[in-house]
Amino acid sequence: MKRSVTGGGRWRRGLLLAALALLSPGLSRASGAADDDDLGPALVDLSASTRPFTLSPGADERYDLGIAFMYRLEFDKAQREFEDIVRIDSGSPAGYFALAALSWWRYSQNFDVQGSFRSVQKDFLANAEKTIELSERMIREGRDLDQAYFFMGSAYGLEGRWYAVQKSWWKAYTHGRKGRKYLKKCVEINPSVYDAYLGLGIFDYYAATLPGTLGLVAKLFVGGDRQRGIEYVKLAKEHGRFFRVEARLFLIEIYAVHEHDFKDAYAETAGLLAMDPTNMLYRMGEIMTHMEARDWKGVLEESEAFLSAWHARPQEGLAQQLAMIYLSGGDALMAMKRYEEAAGWFTTGIERTAFPDKGWVTYCYLRRAQALDLLGRRAEALPDYRTVLERPNFWDSRKYAKAGLKKAPDYDEVYAQLTSDD
Repeated sequence: MKRSVTGGGRWRRGLLLAALALLSPGLSRASGAADDDDLGPALVDLSASTRPFTLSPGADERYDLGIAFMYRLEFDKAQREFEDIVRIDSGSPAGYFALAALSWWRYSQNFDVQGSFRSVQKDFLANAEKTIELSERMIREGRDLDQAYFFMGSAYGLEGRWYAVQKSWWKAYTHGRKGRKYLKKCVEINPSVYDAYLGLGIFDYYAATLPGTLGLVAKLFVGGDRQRGIEYVKLAKEHGRFFRVEARLFLIEIYAVHEHDFKDAYAETAGLLAMDPTNMLYRMGEIMTHMEARDWKGVLEESEAFLSAWHARPQEGLAQQLAMIYLSGGDALMAMKRYEEAAGWFTTGIERTAFPDKGWVTYCYLRRAQALDLLGRRAEALPDYRTVLERPNFWDSRKYAKAGLKKAPDYDEVYAQLTSDD
C-alpha cells in the first residue's frame, strides 16, 4: 500500500517537525531554472581555501545559548539572547535572522490551532526582511560575502516555508527559489559554511521525492537529487555551526517517514538525546519514529516515559503539546486493540490540557469516539463525534467524525487512519 501524506494519521509528525516535510517545496525551483542547479556532484570540493563561520565578538556565544533555549522551547530566554546580538552589532543580519527563526518555532507550537500564525507573522516577516536588507548592504559593500549570502538565502528560504504552510504556493516558490540561489552562492564562495548545505539538501531531497504527492502544485517544484540531498543534510548535521539540531530533525523525517530506514532514524533520535538528555522535545522524535515503524509497544513505553519525566520535571515550553503525548499512547493502545485503556488515555488528554483549543485535543475526542464504538458503546461515542464537528477542522477530523456518525468504524478502518495507509 502507498503511504499517504494526508489523512488522520499524519498528526504524529506534529510539533517535532513543525510541518517541515510539506514546507520543503519552499526551497525548490521551477523546471526552467537550470541555472540554479549546477552545484556539481555531492559533495562540493571541501579542500578549497575556507575560513571559519564566526560572527562578531560576543555574538557567537549568545547565538549558541539562544539556539539551545529555542530547542528547549524556552522562547523568552532565547529572544533575550537574540536581541542582545542585535544590540551588539545592529548592522549584522545574524540577530534578525535568529529572531525570524524564533518566530517560526513559536508558530510551530500552535500550527494545530487555526489562525494562530497571525500572532507571530508580523514579527517574523519584519525580521526576515531586515535580514535580507542588511545582507544586501553587505553585498553592496563587498564584505563577508559568504555570511551575507548565507543569511539572505536562509531568510528567503524561511519565508518560503512560511508561505508554503499557508499554501501560498507562488510566494513559496519565488522566495524559496531566491533562497536556494543565494545559498548556492554562499557555498561557492566558502564551502565550509556547512549550515548552508541544510537548505540545499532539503531542496535536493524533497524536490526528488515529493512531487508525486503534491499533485498540480508539484509542477513548480521539480528536479533534485535524493542521495545528494541526504549527503548535504548529513554534512550540515556533522559540521554545521547553527543548524545541527534542525538537520537531525530533517534526517529523522527523511529516514523514518520517507526511507523507512528505522535503524538510521533511531540513531538520529539517540544523537539528539545525547546532545541534551533533559530535552523532552527530542524524546518526541523517538515517539514519532516508533509510530512510523508501527512499533506500538515502543510508542506506548516512550509515551509513558515522557509523561513520567514530565511530571518529575516539567519543561514549560512543551505544556501545549501534552495532549499529543496522550494521543500517541492512546493510538498505540488502539492499534493493540486495548480499547478501554485507549479511551482512558484520550480522556486524560482532553481533561488535563491547559490548551483546549489544540488540534491534538480534537483528535483525542475523535479517537475516544472510535474506541467507544469498537467497545460497542455507540451511545457514548456519538457525543464525541458531534464535539469534533463543532471544533475547527484539523487534518480531516470532521470528515472522520461525519463518517463515524453515519456508521461505527471497524478496526481496519481505524488502523488505516492511524498508519495513514490508503
